Amino acid sequence: MTLPPFALARYGVWTALAVSALSVWLGIRAGVSFDYAVLRAVFFFLIVTVMAFGAEAVLLTSPPARRPPVAVPPPAEESAESAE
Repeated sequence: MTLPPFALARYGVWTALAVSALSVWLGIRAGVSFDYAVLRAVFFFLIVTVMAFGAEAVLLTSPPARRPPVAVPPPAEESAESAE
């Protein structure tokens, strides 16, 4: 399975953004002050984004998986009719 470049980082950033927004919303509903909820969400966003880019760097710098060699069939021998 091959992924396009920076796919993991892109989806990691979008996931971190969504979960951070959800964290702010749930924190405010639970009675936490707005500035603390935003600070916690920014901290979470940075941690998840760094992990996503780190995982992407590992995937981009690792050697590609080796594919099994393709077996080439031997050439068919010519028949006596085609040689004439």
